[in-house]
Amino acid sequence: SIVRHAGTMNSLYQLVSAGESRCLEAADRALDYLLEMRVDHNDWSMINEPGTRSRLGVMGFLVTGLVQRRAVTGDQQYDDLLRRLGRFILVQQESDGSIRAFWDPRTEAPSPDEYGQFATGEAVWALVELDNTFTNEGWWEAAELTLHYMADGTREEKEGHLARLPDHWAAYALEAAGTARLDDELAAYADRLAGYFSMRLRIEAQRTGSPLNVAVRGFPGPPAGVGTAAEGMAALYRLAGTDPRLEDLEADMVERMTCNAGTMVRRQIGQAEAAEEPDPGLALGAWFYRSYTQVDDQQHVLSGLLGAEQAMRESSR
Repeated sequence: SIVRHAGTMNSLYQLVSAGESRCLEAADRALDYLLEMRVDHNDWSMINEPGTRSRLGVMGFLVTGLVQRRAVTGDQQYDDLLRRLGRFILVQQESDGSIRAFWDPRTEAPSPDEYGQFATGEAVWALVELDNTFTNEGWWEAAELTLHYMADGTREEKEGHLARLPDHWAAYALEAAGTARLDDELAAYADRLAGYFSMRLRIEAQRTGSPLNVAVRGFPGPPAGVGTAAEGMAALYRLAGTDPRLEDLEADMVERMTCNAGTMVRRQIGQAEAAEEPDPGLALGAWFYRSYTQVDDQQHVLSGLLGAEQAMRESSR
């Protein structure tokens, strides 16, 4: 999945931003793979796998990854590309703030009435980061429109979701926007997202995988699913540190992230378990769900652990 590739690249740049400079080479290799599929169209650019429609989420992750890379390295060689990718997102955005998930090379237009469960959040996070990087260019106006579309329930009604979506990418966007730009509706949205992530992590902490526990609590969740709740909570924890409307949540957030970090470290494949696999080198360090793993199982757990490490370090001062 090219979207999961781009998301994992973004996670690697998060690690670089946190001081793990050894991850830069791998992140840049992932970046080069995407840029080989770059297609320029009018005044905007996209990544397009041959024979497929271009996916909104890839551009969202490419923007957020490049912004992080720029901040760490000081390298501004991709500034023009950042703006061109941002203009692709604007092409996909509709007047109510919704953002279409695909662009079809055959029709040379956005695919109508198709929206991604996660792509909207990935794209709005990118728009906020573009505004943080290139101020006064109009990126915030587009981002704010979509954030309110997600916050007020219009998204679920338009896109056919029966319940409010627990969007961890929206949490990143809210964090990037910062307290000064969040009105009360967006602050309440952050509060509601934190409540969902808290519930998800609490339920997961009660799942041990033993036969009796599985019968009562269910099987331990997919690492990617658990990880998204953890990294969403981490983003809102960082926001709560600067927003008095959320500061009463901080202690509970640290508790949930600390508990989840212990759970996921315990579930990671160690030396002894890896030695039992046909290829120990591929299993070591991974997280599995019922004998299966995919790249975003590593991506989301890593981002969640990174956020938990920061929270635990700060809370111990």
